[in-house]
Amino acid sequence: MNYIKNFVNFTRTFIILPIIAAMLTVSAASAAADDEAEFLKAAFSGQPENLKQLLDKGVNVNYQNDKGFSALIVASQYGHADNVNLLLEKNADVNLKNAGGATALIIAAKNGHAAVVDALLAKGAQINVQTNDGITALMLAIQKGHEGIADTLLEKGTDIHLQTQDKLTALIIAAMDGRTGIVGKLLEKGAKIDAQAADNTTALYMAARNGHTEIVKMLLAKNAPVDTVAINDTTPLFIAAQNGHIEIVNTLLDKGVKVDVQDKNNATPLTLAALLGHTDVVKALLKHGAAVDHRATNGFTPLILAAQNGHTAVIDALLENGAKIDLQNEDGVTALMWAGLHEHADTVKTLLAKGADPKIKSKTGKTAAEIAKDPAIIEILQAAAK
Repeated sequence: MNYIKNFVNFTRTFIILPIIAAMLTVSAASAAADDEAEFLKAAFSGQPENLKQLLDKGVNVNYQNDKGFSALIVASQYGHADNVNLLLEKNADVNLKNAGGATALIIAAKNGHAAVVDALLAKGAQINVQTNDGITALMLAIQKGHEGIADTLLEKGTDIHLQTQDKLTALIIAAMDGRTGIVGKLLEKGAKIDAQAADNTTALYMAARNGHTEIVKMLLAKNAPVDTVAINDTTPLFIAAQNGHIEIVNTLLDKGVKVDVQDKNNATPLTLAALLGHTDVVKALLKHGAAVDHRATNGFTPLILAAQNGHTAVIDALLENGAKIDLQNEDGVTALMWAGLHEHADTVKTLLAKGADPKIKSKTGKTAAEIAKDPAIIEILQAAAK
């Protein structure tokens, strides 16, 4: 999900002020340069009296440094409302952008400065302006959980359908970050529920991935598409199963989602749930008809993968639902061999008690005892093979 990384990196680079140290070191190149540097320092430090003195000396109220930061942007970053109001009274350009395309409004919204947001909007700040990466003030308010600011922006008519460079929408961001209240408000305003990010993920997918059960239910109540396939061939059910979100898994299953969808490794939701030891998820998927002996890449079955990680409870559930205990992968390895190789003694005992055959040989001609490394496990397997 590279778009998430890109989103976070942008907010760090261009919305968290990267130049404070430089600001605090005043160049002696010229009196004008000194005044400009002091001007930004005063905006940063919350010193309206110093700002006024420098403005009276003739400093350009819209001066921007080499990163595009103006005094208004700096004051908005740190919530210095007195500075902001003074600069606005002096006709500071409310819509100047820094090098990343962020305005004072975008930065104030990101940092939760509601009074500053109100002041900027009152002076005509462009509400739908986007950064170079397409990020809006609303998106950042949502990401940071500043619901009051998000409400203000929504009341002022911000466009909820705008997308970032990676096609993230406000709804996808709210669903991803678990902002239940904001999701509800966006849905009420007609947010596009089926909008897809650059990797084809949707708001439902992101809510399912991150375990936001109430948001999943809200989206499903609005008929969110349940089987949309992301670029990595996974669906909301797949990602919820992989991450062990049992309530979401059950909610999606009740909606009739496809149970045996396969990713690029031919793995199904059951494959991943078994591998990771999500017993409740395994049981739910099996109850809804998941193929118990499905073979992923290289012939690995859910049972073999559960044995690999010593998930005995999962093994019990799979066997109770008809899993074939002695199936071999493409290398001829069985669940018993895999459990022995990975030194899961209790799993080895369980499989033997359930009837696993210790005499089966892999394609290299080795039995489970010959593959195992732990002396105690080797002894158990040799005794079983007699």
